[in-house]
Amino acid sequence: MIASGFLYRALQEANLATRSFYQTVALNLAEAGIEEALFSANTGNFTSGNGWALATGSTTDYVKSITTGFNFQQATGAIHMRVDNAAAANPVITAAAVLTVQNQRTIVKQIRIGATTPSRFFANGIVSKGNVTFSGNADLDSYDSSVGPYNSATNRTDRATLGSLATVQVTGSATIYGYVATAGTAPNVGGAGRIYGATSPANPKVDPSRVRTDFTANLQDATAPTGTTISLGTLNSSLTLPRGGDAAGSSGRYLYRASAMELNGVAVLTINGPVDLIVEADATVNGSAKILINSGSTPSLNLYCAYNVTLNGAGMVNNTGNPAKTTIWGTKASTGSQSFEINGSASFVGTIYAPNGNITLNGAAGVYGAVIGKAVTVGGSGDVHYDVRLAQTAISGGPNPAAGSSSGALRIRSWSELSEAPGSGHAFARDNRQPFANLF
Repeated sequence: MIASGFLYRALQEANLATRSFYQTVALNLAEAGIEEALFSANTGNFTSGNGWALATGSTTDYVKSITTGFNFQQATGAIHMRVDNAAAANPVITAAAVLTVQNQRTIVKQIRIGATTPSRFFANGIVSKGNVTFSGNADLDSYDSSVGPYNSATNRTDRATLGSLATVQVTGSATIYGYVATAGTAPNVGGAGRIYGATSPANPKVDPSRVRTDFTANLQDATAPTGTTISLGTLNSSLTLPRGGDAAGSSGRYLYRASAMELNGVAVLTINGPVDLIVEADATVNGSAKILINSGSTPSLNLYCAYNVTLNGAGMVNNTGNPAKTTIWGTKASTGSQSFEINGSASFVGTIYAPNGNITLNGAAGVYGAVIGKAVTVGGSGDVHYDVRLAQTAISGGPNPAAGSSSGALRIRSWSELSEAPGSGHAFARDNRQPFANLF
């Protein structure tokens, strides 16, 4: 009897251990279903070829089930997924995992997440893989372009963030009116340098509530569009784009290719429409020459270059006043590097995405927008004014135009495991709609 009792208890413990293990497996499978559905939502890949179908009676909700391929030593699994309002900015994703365990009751785990508006590439004022240096009288702050142009008295805020995966150095009289985030090393602030916000005390110079050391970033390489291009040869004289007779691509944008760009004297490259320009050598603007993006709702420019970009003199003038209308994409691969210099006397109103580019900003008139680079140096009077609207704005053109990645990826805003009875009215009541109807 004693031996029998021990054997029975050992069997119970083995069954409980097995069930506990497969409870975890089921939760992991449900999370895998969430990942699958979230990927499809980000890529818009709700196709029959990918296993998705419209939910019965709906034109906006999709369902999918994977019932094979999950074979374990003592169990088999299946995943069922549903995405409500799949094309909306805030879809709701529900996934259930079913484990059929030998000689035990079926295990079901169900998870629901709420996704939110895509995170944007320019959610911070400055992001760098490497070191960021502010010197001289350089400043970083923010403004809201929907209110109007930057104004130090009426349209200036402390919402800019400087993020670096290496070090941040602030010297001279340079200031960060916002936040600094690093991957572990505290910023080095010397001289009259300061990191502060609107409510920071005069001392210390670095407000500790404005500094974090847990910053992470995964910056993918930028690539140029791969569609049919219109050849321009070498750009070294005045030109207006798009030209009469040129045809836009399927995206509605005009795609041009230049073997090189060097604008000198009074040469002006005028942008009157939605233009994507690939430059296959160094891109330089000197003297009174400039790139002019005219005002209006249509003109915008994506400049792609894998070589050095230098804007001197009049540089680039964005008359739309909207930084989202002008972006320079540094397309050098991660195995190399390129340099960016903005020294112009005119304001640069736009964004720079160059994860493998060493960026130097010295323009006396300032940069209005956002910057992403391999290393960033801001000196002289090179003020950077971050437009907070960029955190909510999709930028056309990259970093991978073919993948449609300019809008960023949907992010999770809520997560919950559903464990109460379906129809109970409980906040965590299980979903028994299609394709979960036969699970509970």
